[in-house]
Amino acid sequence: MLLLGLSKSLAGGSANISVAAGYMVDRGSKWTLAEAVQKQFSPFVEKQKVNLGYNRNDAAWCYFKFKNKDASQEARVWLCFDNYHIDSLSIFEGQGMKLMGDRTTGRSPFMSSLAYELRLKPGEERTLWARLKKQTSFFDFSFRLDSAAQLEAQSSKKMTLVAFFIGIAFLLLMINGILLLMTRKRLYAYYICYSLLTVCYVVVTMNFAKHLLFPNLLHLSEVRIFSGALWYIALSYFLCCFLELKEHQFFKYRLINALCGVNLFLVVLSATFLYIYPDFDFRYFFISGYIVFMLAIVVLFWSALTHLRIERDQAIYALLAFAPQLAWGGCLILRTFEIIPYSLGDDWMVFASLYEVFLFGAVLSRNYIEVFLKNTELMREVILEKENSLRTINHVQLRERRNIANIIHDNVGSKIAHIIHLFDMKNAKLAKQNIRELASDIRDISHKILPKALDEGALVSSLRSQIAILNAGLDDAEIEFFCYDFPERIEQKWVYDMYLIALEAISNAFKHGQASLVTIEFYGYADSYHFQFTDDGRGFDMQRTGMGFGLDNMEKRVGYYQGHFEISSVVGQGTVIQIVIPA
Repeated sequence: MLLLGLSKSLAGGSANISVAAGYMVDRGSKWTLAEAVQKQFSPFVEKQKVNLGYNRNDAAWCYFKFKNKDASQEARVWLCFDNYHIDSLSIFEGQGMKLMGDRTTGRSPFMSSLAYELRLKPGEERTLWARLKKQTSFFDFSFRLDSAAQLEAQSSKKMTLVAFFIGIAFLLLMINGILLLMTRKRLYAYYICYSLLTVCYVVVTMNFAKHLLFPNLLHLSEVRIFSGALWYIALSYFLCCFLELKEHQFFKYRLINALCGVNLFLVVLSATFLYIYPDFDFRYFFISGYIVFMLAIVVLFWSALTHLRIERDQAIYALLAFAPQLAWGGCLILRTFEIIPYSLGDDWMVFASLYEVFLFGAVLSRNYIEVFLKNTELMREVILEKENSLRTINHVQLRERRNIANIIHDNVGSKIAHIIHLFDMKNAKLAKQNIRELASDIRDISHKILPKALDEGALVSSLRSQIAILNAGLDDAEIEFFCYDFPERIEQKWVYDMYLIALEAISNAFKHGQASLVTIEFYGYADSYHFQFTDDGRGFDMQRTGMGFGLDNMEKRVGYYQGHFEISSVVGQGTVIQIVIPA
């Protein structure tokens, strides 16, 4: 065995330890420990990054020689490997072996790294061997020596960070879940899916899943890779919906959908091959996936920049949220292909994901709050409009009651007084005749106010009868009434209002417009009823003159039945009122 190493002392309290180390790559994982010790090792120093690139069933053997240089006190130190996603880490010391890693049921005592404890007596020297293996993926590692206090602090910090991330993420998920139930918008569904995959990826990548949740799960490496792929796919769909690319940038929307489809196909295909052929070479799946991911990142960033001209605020939110992910994902891919020597660490990814999930969650919640406030203001306006309508209806009722009171006072009241006078004169015969006339007048008045035939839906016949009475009292004016495919009977509540509207339109035409001809036209269609009132009166300037109390009341009556009311008038050319009520 040839060992090229470097000594290093670690002083911490009574500890004073030196270490010499080397490493060797075992292609295909063929060596036993007895064979490995006979090989020539390359020098290996603390925190030196050894990058094996894409690895397929390779192993790395490491040799460590420790010495406690303190001749009077015991030294305690932990040998740590920074890549805690190694499939298996075997520590050989004497006749014993310690096993830990993603594809084992063993785990490190600390969340921050795979660590093995060393206790060296005063002046003691000890040699141990380590075998690191990653079945199929990109593989790098380094080692360092740390005290238990340092590792506990690092693990506590990482655990607190991940727990805080999960808490904030699930709070936002709960809020947006409620918004999804209330609004039924796909955007909230995409956000929830994307956030759940983000949480899954962070929990696995930060070693939280192996250390605390699923220590016996043997496929965390695959979960990490596939959840990361699905995470980016969900992010792409969410950003497409958030930026409304389908409506504004359809080509980029189709391009992103195509890239996501390719990635999803690669995920499903690689998962299938992994299940059927565990030793399959996934090199080209990884390379293809990373290339497609990079293209998707570029297209999404380009789309967000273009969206600045369409919806500036939404585009800025997307750029602010996506920039950290772009930096982290880009560096990861470039480092994977060894274009750059380093990449941003996993802590950066957690902070970026937390920032991104929080930003989008806050933006979506704020958007809903703004819509809620607008709806509240709209509801206030609706309530105010209803109050105004009620006041208008009260005015109309009061006016109609006054008209009835005037009719009764002028016609009925005077005739009753005359009948009483006839009875006082003992003229019973003439009194009886006046009573019969009074009964006829009362019947006519009731028919004028609201004909009984309306109770049976006879709008047309009721209006014809009233128009005939009105025409009989007109000298230089006339009312024409035409029906086109309009039913004789309509069992709708609005027949009463349309009867009163028609009388109001006739009254306005003669009273205010001084018309000589009023034409009323009723049209019946399969899905609606159309009513048109035309007069040849003076008309009015609609820009300067409001609709007035009568016309405003007509519009409110029509609006109550979800109908459409429209009026057009020109000075000297008369007025046209058009009403449409759905069937």
